[in-house]
Amino acid sequence: MPKYQAIRPSQFITTFGPGSIVETPSGPVVLKSVDELFRKNNIEPHDFEIMDDRMSQGVLEGAKICRIPTNAEIGEPEHEEIYPTDGLPYWALCTQHKSRDVLYQIGNGCPDCGTLPTWARREKGGKEAIRFVMACEGGHLDEVPWSAVVHLHSKPCGAKHFHWHGGGRALRLVRITCPTCGASENFGTAYGRSWKCSDRQPELGSRPESSTCSRDAFIVQRGSANLRIADLVTALTILDIPARLNDILGYGPLLHSIRTLRRLDRLTQEELLTEAKESNIPADEIDYLARTPWPEIEAAVDQLLAEQPVGELAFRAAELRRLRQAATSGAPVLDHEDERRGTPLFEVRRSQVRSVRGPNNRVTFRVTPVSRLRMVMVQRGFRRLDPNAPVVPTAFTRRTATWYPGVELFGEGIFLDLGDTHLTLEGSRLHSWEALHAQADDPDDLTKHPVHVWWHSLAHRLLWALSVDSGYSSAAIRERVYLNVDSGQATGGGVLLYTVQPGGDGTMGGMISLVDRFDRVLRRALGDVDTCSNDPLCEEAIGSGAEGAACFSCLLASETSCEHRNHGLDRLLLAENLP
Repeated sequence: MPKYQAIRPSQFITTFGPGSIVETPSGPVVLKSVDELFRKNNIEPHDFEIMDDRMSQGVLEGAKICRIPTNAEIGEPEHEEIYPTDGLPYWALCTQHKSRDVLYQIGNGCPDCGTLPTWARREKGGKEAIRFVMACEGGHLDEVPWSAVVHLHSKPCGAKHFHWHGGGRALRLVRITCPTCGASENFGTAYGRSWKCSDRQPELGSRPESSTCSRDAFIVQRGSANLRIADLVTALTILDIPARLNDILGYGPLLHSIRTLRRLDRLTQEELLTEAKESNIPADEIDYLARTPWPEIEAAVDQLLAEQPVGELAFRAAELRRLRQAATSGAPVLDHEDERRGTPLFEVRRSQVRSVRGPNNRVTFRVTPVSRLRMVMVQRGFRRLDPNAPVVPTAFTRRTATWYPGVELFGEGIFLDLGDTHLTLEGSRLHSWEALHAQADDPDDLTKHPVHVWWHSLAHRLLWALSVDSGYSSAAIRERVYLNVDSGQATGGGVLLYTVQPGGDGTMGGMISLVDRFDRVLRRALGDVDTCSNDPLCEEAIGSGAEGAACFSCLLASETSCEHRNHGLDRLLLAENLP
């Protein structure tokens, strides 16, 4: 039986990553830092760099982005384990005994099962690994201190294994006893209380000699969704540059030389070709640069070296501005495929943009098909237990450069906005959300702004409606909500619904084919928005302390789709302001 677990690079970014527990055929393991991956395989992150200067300068404070290499890319067999891991948890529960189960350390083996060779003890223990670990909101993760649990009210006696009695429907029915001194403790009680944090970060190495963490640690199940919550940031690449030209000019060493030459006013095609050779650009790519007209290269350089917006609000505002420009005039300028230019990174054909009236004829939507888009997704870090806990960064330093793990995705989407019309809301829900937004701790957090809630709620209804005819499941369609606010007033907004996947070919056009019949999609999405099978509980949610009227029967989406973790939604705000 194989001892490894295959993980796609995109899955590593969205779901796993350093500090996550992965279930393998030989037992659970915790993934170590990305730096350890490159050290173990003697490879360099710059060989797997993802070029996105806009993301690096605007959001990552100058840090670079690298993708997670596959076995094939580094010349290793498919069954070879290339990512370093540590076994965690290292305690197991043997259930092969009649009177009680045995809680033991995997390396020692179950004391009641007789003598087994080392490999057999590890194999058996990995399959029986206990399903509980200990974690704190500071990002620390460790074994449950079983001896401290059992000897909570007595002095530890040094026992190496314990007896597990009971089980079934509740943890309060479980009692753990020490076979040496007879100490006993109810596991339900231990599960519900806090413990001293051990300060351990298994992704970075061994346990520290002493703990300096002042946060409380708690016993949690190792499969809990909140044990590791990835902190992701995404960027849409909106450039009038062919993909091939972007890849060449955006290559780190060459881009650095281009910056220097431009600053010295020495950037010519001859100088560029010379620097490309010195940067070890392949000969066929240098030939492509030589055949590309110089004005086109200059225009590409202007875009790559343009000053980037700093901060996520400015970042989103720039994206919204470019999307609106593309909806007005198309992107890039050409309306046909040109072999010399190559495949564009971002494409909108102006002739395919449609205007669709809302079901109540209150507003007119501009529906823009984005036939090609490139999305870069970076995992900046993760949180433990609480979505608002401090972020534990996944960045690492290699040869003076700071790197984050990321993935490059390609696909298609539909951009929806109101053109030059501003959205006006009314009703009782508007006032409730205005009050919630006014109470927000972060003034840059727009997720509770009423207009953002309206667009966000509409996006979730459209996710479901699009999945009916597009050929993609609702979990495969993602959202990107935009809102510009000036002096407290919403001045423009929109939503991009898209689907992406790894690889340059992207998707097959199932979404943009629905633009011509988007009026039907809109009617399906909003037809029963004023009712929910969970009413009256769902519609009363905002009065019970929750944010808005939303549940999985009417509005909530899968975690792969919603970039705001299903916060800032209200079905009834949308119902009171049907477009």
